[in-house]
Amino acid sequence: MAEKYEVIKPWHGVAVGDVVQLEKVHPSLKSHVRKLSDKASAELTPATPTATSRKEAIAARLTELGIEFKGNLGADRLAELLPDGELEKLFPAE
Repeated sequence: MAEKYEVIKPWHGVAVGDVVQLEKVHPSLKSHVRKLSDKASAELTPATPTATSRKEAIAARLTELGIEFKGNLGADRLAELLPDGELEKLFPAE
């Protein structure tokens, strides 16, 4: 029966955090995977499934306001393009 393993070091075609099922772990992959417990392998769900990054939130607001920007700018540079008070509306706790 195939066991489930979490990838801790990526290799070609597999990313960190992926869950793979392997019948037998090859010695060269042993240091790249971690066996999942029965409870953990039952279901893996993200802690914040609807979370968006700060940059994505700022970019969405700039698009709503019709302000043109380059997509390769960082969050701080995008925040500079927002009109006064808009950043505080997006992130009131900061």
